[in-house]
Amino acid sequence: MPLGPGQRVLAVADDLSGAAETAAALLSRTTRTRVLLDPRTDTPAPAGTTTVFDLDSRQLSAADAAARITTVLTGLAPDTVVCKKVDSLLRGNLAAEIAALAATGRGVLLAPALPAERRTVRDGVPHTDGVPLHTGDSWRAEASAPPRSVAEALGVPVALLGLQAVRGPDHHLRTALREALATGLPVVADAETDADLDALLAATLDIDPRVVLAGSAGLALALGRTLGGGSPAPLPPPGPAVRPLLVVVGTAEPVAAEQVRRLVTDGAALYALDHAPSHPGPALPPLRPGITVLTPRQDGPPDPAAARSIARHLARTAAALLDTAPGPADLVLTGGETARRVLDALGVRELRPRGQVHHGAVLAETPDGRTVVTRPGSYGGPDSLRLIARALRAPAARTPPTPTPTPAPPASKPGRTSQDHAKGPFMNATPAAAAGTAPTTAGNAGALPVIAVTMGDGAGIGPEVIVPALLDPGTLSRIRPVVVGDAERLRRAAGLLGLADQVEIVTVEAPADAEFTPGRINVIDLGLLPADLPWGKLSAVAGDAAYQYVRVASELALSGAVQGICTAPLNKEALHAGGHLYPGHTELLAHLTGVEEVSMMLSTDTVKVIHVTTHIGLIDAVARIEPGLVERTVRRGHDALVRAGVEHPVIGVCGINPHAGENGLFGYGEEEEKIVPALEVLRADGIDARGPLPADTAFFLAGRGDYDLIVAMYHDQGHGPVKILGLEAGVNLTVGLPVIRTSVDHGTAFDIAGTGTADPGSMIEALRQAAALAPSPTG
Repeated sequence: MPLGPGQRVLAVADDLSGAAETAAALLSRTTRTRVLLDPRTDTPAPAGTTTVFDLDSRQLSAADAAARITTVLTGLAPDTVVCKKVDSLLRGNLAAEIAALAATGRGVLLAPALPAERRTVRDGVPHTDGVPLHTGDSWRAEASAPPRSVAEALGVPVALLGLQAVRGPDHHLRTALREALATGLPVVADAETDADLDALLAATLDIDPRVVLAGSAGLALALGRTLGGGSPAPLPPPGPAVRPLLVVVGTAEPVAAEQVRRLVTDGAALYALDHAPSHPGPALPPLRPGITVLTPRQDGPPDPAAARSIARHLARTAAALLDTAPGPADLVLTGGETARRVLDALGVRELRPRGQVHHGAVLAETPDGRTVVTRPGSYGGPDSLRLIARALRAPAARTPPTPTPTPAPPASKPGRTSQDHAKGPFMNATPAAAAGTAPTTAGNAGALPVIAVTMGDGAGIGPEVIVPALLDPGTLSRIRPVVVGDAERLRRAAGLLGLADQVEIVTVEAPADAEFTPGRINVIDLGLLPADLPWGKLSAVAGDAAYQYVRVASELALSGAVQGICTAPLNKEALHAGGHLYPGHTELLAHLTGVEEVSMMLSTDTVKVIHVTTHIGLIDAVARIEPGLVERTVRRGHDALVRAGVEHPVIGVCGINPHAGENGLFGYGEEEEKIVPALEVLRADGIDARGPLPADTAFFLAGRGDYDLIVAMYHDQGHGPVKILGLEAGVNLTVGLPVIRTSVDHGTAFDIAGTGTADPGSMIEALRQAAALAPSPTG
């Protein structure tokens, strides 16, 4: 069943952070998405609405949790797609809730893998960072022992869909899934990558869209991609630093102490709350402008039996603190139980999600205008709270994140006494109370793809966007990056960015020698640039070096040492001056990988464009366009979208002349001669390619979501609108290569090179899309 913008979706989760995470995954440009905190809410959802219920059932009895599932599923419209968010570590009332879903007769597909957090399922056994769940320590805060398999967690027989079936040809997967559903048992599916989850979702919706989709946020993200998801607008700009921001950390996860410590180092006030008091006490300190952190004092290992009482105590204290604020205050809430108790104390019954600061850190608004960020307790690296605070509060919001541990804060700051910190039930937290050790990412981090990052023209902004992009906390959670370039040039870039003391740039001989830890950048150092190479100046030496970086990366890709290439910009004039006469990266990569024909695709959140011709003059472009080239270009774009999870892409094909020729009024019949025959062949093969369209109309319709892809006939026809609609987040993909290749959608920017002002956003997005499209390593 192809899903569209008018699709009605109902999702349920057992805690608030999970509900918010699911809602963010299902955000769409064309639908209203809401999180409701009361399962009894009698508000029938109109078509085009995504409703996510927080059932608040994690701590309920099994029978009560199942009853809440039944309540929200009663009276559903038949065409409603149902998604059940489950904990990727299988905590909570999983067995009772899946049984309640199975009792509806819809059938249940359970796929709990969450690739973004390196949580996978193989042979029905959940793994975290490659370690089976039952042999690790992810359940240390739980009262019971972890299950050895998903089937054991459910306590009933299941039909297992193994990884071999999931990754087989589409018709084999559908046959295996259809047979598994026919057993009437819950179907437990293996998955290790987002591509696995996309394949499962597509097959399930094709077989029977009534099947309940039960899984982690990874499966919800796959559904969001099918719905045309992706954040509908950028996050709101940071608010003023004088507005209070209360950060409530209600989690026993070890990384939380380090997250808090780094936020306190940045100047946040810290209150460690004793467990004993049953009420906030009479002498609460007022909530000050700026950032305040409220967290329970940890005097020993976590006590699962006390978790709910601690959350309630935090909630009462937070509500009382907010009453003392001099004006409106915003919230950051970590841990689903804590987040729910705080919002209950404030009387909040609905959240309207806007997007994610990072994976799982969901920014939402309340009906009364308060901003709330929720995040599961186990999510995020050591800088998670820093990133959230910077997204919410100027002036530090645009500063690159600090990747290495910072010194512990002093017990009190100048001008502030310890009495200011500790009043009533609050105890002043010492540096030791907030100290912790930042976890590292091992060199063999799960099944993450290795991506070769070419440095581009060393005189341009390539080095300046690579360094902060590889320090971004999300990067190491998605890929294992290895730069092919010049180590000393990267060190110079780090210095002018003010990051020299926060990054370690290490030379390696091959990707297999690299180690992947926060703050470390691995470089295959070709050593081709002179130390005195000026920034922002055309250089034949830099042009030749840019070529050599791409050559080495291509060799690594063809040998299987890396699973993809992400390129920083090169300068075409410098490339030619260096003796390499290629129009650009696209043609150079095609030559180096032995491919005769490839296509350039530009991708933003708003629009995706593939080009029939690129780096040639306009007269030559019109002469080159012919039906076969148009057909092959459309097929490459169609296939790329299908692989990315768009099962039935709608493709708009531009004409060549103004108004697409307007029935011969403009031009000499080029549309009828060069484009229409290709469209007839494509449509006969089931590809939804529409046109020829006037280019201005095509991009307008694409901008509002009518088309998944626009086919541009020549360079500027496609590039101009993309740069207007999404240059900063744009990514350049080369479609048709034997290896995944992404690139920033901007040039070398010689005018600002060496100033430290280049925006790394497009490089971060290029790395993200490389992660999404690249296969997992086989060795």
